[in-house]
Amino acid sequence: MPGDQGVSPSAQRQRWMRVLRWVAGTALVVVLAVEVVLLAPSLRDAWQRLGDVSWWWVAASITAQALSMSAFGRLQRTLLTAAKVPVRQRDSTAVVYAANALSVSLPGGPLFSTTFTFRQTRKWGASRVVASWQLAMSGVLATGTLALVAVTGGLLAGSASNIAGLVTAIVLALVLILGVRLLVTRPSLLVTMARPLFHGWNAVRGQPADKGMERVGEILSQLEAVQLRVPDLLRASWWALANWIADVACLWAACLAAGANPSVGGVLIAFTAGKIVSSVPLLPGGLGIVDGTLTATLVAAGLPAVTALPAVVVYRLISFPLVAAAGWLVFAVLFRSTNLDPDDEDPEGDGPH
Repeated sequence: MPGDQGVSPSAQRQRWMRVLRWVAGTALVVVLAVEVVLLAPSLRDAWQRLGDVSWWWVAASITAQALSMSAFGRLQRTLLTAAKVPVRQRDSTAVVYAANALSVSLPGGPLFSTTFTFRQTRKWGASRVVASWQLAMSGVLATGTLALVAVTGGLLAGSASNIAGLVTAIVLALVLILGVRLLVTRPSLLVTMARPLFHGWNAVRGQPADKGMERVGEILSQLEAVQLRVPDLLRASWWALANWIADVACLWAACLAAGANPSVGGVLIAFTAGKIVSSVPLLPGGLGIVDGTLTATLVAAGLPAVTALPAVVVYRLISFPLVAAAGWLVFAVLFRSTNLDPDDEDPEGDGPH
């Protein structure tokens, strides 16, 4: 650029970074504005369908959703504390809100959400390995406990054949917990399992048999610092389950707000179906797809369509736009200078930012 002569490379880089942040911020505002315009008719129709709802139960539904977000923040904090990474609960929960807003609002949101959480975890002092481990463990525990919710819903819905499924899910969850515990306390087992894979892959490529094993050893040396005791693992598992329980309570309270009287089993099945569908990010927040799935499963569980639809509207207004708006507010206040580029490598190697 003209006029850059005599300016240090560091100053030029900072100038370009400010320009890029303004461009990224402007693009983000444009994307969100377009989504608001596109979603406005749906939100207006949803609001008009509410009719005569109980606002006390709406308030209870909002409270339950806030407890769900807080529980996931505690899950994250429990895992990081076990890895000797101190973090305050309010900071962990703030990251959960902001990451959720990124995930449900942006194209490719889950990637941006994961990158954002990874970078914030690094800022708290976690190494790359510990930050990645925390993300993986959170996902594993969340998936395992959601499976328990699903099978419990099938059992409560009256299917006797699901008793065996419930027992199987509990056994698999215990095996998962004990397996994770074993690998964390004895990471050398990973070397034993990884060596034959590396030998085979290197043989195909014509490389030395142990090529890449040094990096595995470096990763394991960091994992050995993660002392995930049984109480910590059980506590993390509880918060993963509490996250779903509170979210189910949000849906159940939304049903009561609409004047419905749903069965617990029906709500659990509808909730699980909605979460499975929402894992496929076709539209922001699974708009339309999740709503249709929830409505259809609630009707199949015995709710009249005239109450199932407003119940889903209440739940979705709370769990999608309301929570996303809260997340963007948190992001704007606390994290607006965060770099979300997933291809931007940490210049400081394996230490915290």
